[in-house]
Amino acid sequence: MKTIMSLYFLVSFIWGLFAIDTSPEYRHEDRELTKFERQTVALLKKKFDYPLLDTELKTLRELSDSDEYVNFLSKKYPEQAPFTTFQDCFYKILPSKELYFDVFFKKQLDVQKIEEIRDDELFIAYAYMAAYWTLGAYERGGDQSPVQRLNSCHRIGQYILAKTPEGREFLYRRLGIDPTTKHVPWLLILDTFEPLLWLATPIREEDGRWIKSLFDKYGRYDGMLRLAVQDPMLLDRILYTFSTDTTFLRWLYDPIDVDGTLRKR
Repeated sequence: MKTIMSLYFLVSFIWGLFAIDTSPEYRHEDRELTKFERQTVALLKKKFDYPLLDTELKTLRELSDSDEYVNFLSKKYPEQAPFTTFQDCFYKILPSKELYFDVFFKKQLDVQKIEEIRDDELFIAYAYMAAYWTLGAYERGGDQSPVQRLNSCHRIGQYILAKTPEGREFLYRRLGIDPTTKHVPWLLILDTFEPLLWLATPIREEDGRWIKSLFDKYGRYDGMLRLAVQDPMLLDRILYTFSTDTTFLRWLYDPIDVDGTLRKR
């Protein structure tokens, strides 16, 4: 069974790179910071020196877990507050339902109205997509798998579906599947969730485009601060996926040219 699933993931991942995306356009808004975001950036600048993209992304990780940033999250997302650690971001902040409605909930699960999507179901869809986002990003960056590096499988799609209360409820409610039984129809589950693999590709590419635009306009230090206050979910994906500044930048830029790009800056 493990061999079948491994082959399925390989074929699906390759196919996902070439699949035509039919979801709503995922696009970062090129906007100015709000007053609250500017105030937070000023606080973070006082505490964290240049550069943020140092070895092992140590400073950026310290920033993400700082009281200043965690308090910022609680104020930016009051409905999901309180945030006690940065890791709460993955579980509490949700993407837009519109992005996942047509391509997944309606097409794969026959959900007819966007209002029918529950928050716990949206989290499952996002977490599954984010797992594929990570897979494509760390492989291109030449990093080690976060599952091996962190000795944790809590962000793998199959783990979330089979081992968490939200995942088990999702499978039973939407597919009539009990993941605690001996013979779980994993191929059916994988086929159902496959569009989220396709969705990860344009999201990852747009994230890369936006980050590079921030770096080009503001430099890497200010650009990362702007990213942190504008899109904490993306910061979470970056810090989970990459273990070093080199692998992060290798993903972001052409792998062939990354060393030259580093020397130029």
